[in-house]
Amino acid sequence: MKTIFKTLALGMLLMSVVSCEKHDLFDENTITGAVGPETYWVVESSTVKAGESMGFTGQYYSTVAEIDHSEVWYDLFEKEDKMVSASLIKAFTYSVTSNTTAQKRMLQTIQSYEHSEDLWSDSLRAYVLTGNFPVSSTLVPLSWVQPKDTNDFTKNLHAYFGENFAEEFKAGVTEKMNPTEEERNYDAYMQVLKGLTLLSDTILTPNGDRMPYLQWITDSTFNVNSNAWKKDFKQNDTIWSKVNFDTLGYYWDTVIKPVGRPPRPDTTITQVWITKPWVDEVIYVYPQIKHAIDSVWENHVSFLDLILGAEGYSIEYKREYKINAELRIYDKKGTYSKTDSKEISIN
Repeated sequence: MKTIFKTLALGMLLMSVVSCEKHDLFDENTITGAVGPETYWVVESSTVKAGESMGFTGQYYSTVAEIDHSEVWYDLFEKEDKMVSASLIKAFTYSVTSNTTAQKRMLQTIQSYEHSEDLWSDSLRAYVLTGNFPVSSTLVPLSWVQPKDTNDFTKNLHAYFGENFAEEFKAGVTEKMNPTEEERNYDAYMQVLKGLTLLSDTILTPNGDRMPYLQWITDSTFNVNSNAWKKDFKQNDTIWSKVNFDTLGYYWDTVIKPVGRPPRPDTTITQVWITKPWVDEVIYVYPQIKHAIDSVWENHVSFLDLILGAEGYSIEYKREYKINAELRIYDKKGTYSKTDSKEISIN
């Protein structure tokens, strides 16, 4: 019984080995797919002008089938760069930028070339194809950068950035200037009003309307160093409190001191919880002043005002294209091979 068992085990082991060897040989000797022509090419340049043709030279041969024809294929990618900056305001930086690249056309046949035995080169032992392929004249790059006037400005803005971009941009700047409901960047507002010479009652709007009278909302201080007057927004109240921790500890205390004009808008007394052993000062601005600033900002400060810089309007739009081209060689069995892809920029 032991002998029979050993014989059976040895036979099964041999069958297993034979099976593995057959499987390995099958993998090693099986070739999937068909062999296409050998091919290689070079193009004249890495750039081409829209509407012109790109020249190339290709070499190819086949040892398995007769050559039928050649084709150039390429895809198309569009790159867009956008930037808009609020140049008028120096108190902070605000800009909107976008950089995108999108495929506008899948790989497709651009041009075909007949095969001929006349293309054979004895010295190269290959067929040599010299030709060119076209690039559409509609792919001219576009650059709209820092325009200095408003000719077609609205038309271009809507086409390149969208119809609501101006409103959305100003809303973004407004949000930046007002971090919270109570907090405002008054330096930025002052820069805008001064930069647009809106702190005067002599300025007229394009419609002939007199600008809101803003002179009263500012205090002027003469700076001897710069030999100029510095304007600041008038303050509503200076709320100050001082606590003597030796005798009183923590407590509520509020004192109102009217400052400047017009008369205080209300008589509400604001209380401040004092927790510091020194003077705690809080500065507020007249509500009328806030309303006046908001009115001027909303009605008399435009998108064009915000983006006007020294070199022109701080807006940029660039659009350019590139293609990835390859040469394909087909044999009469319908099999093809292709060259490496050439990236070509269109200018």
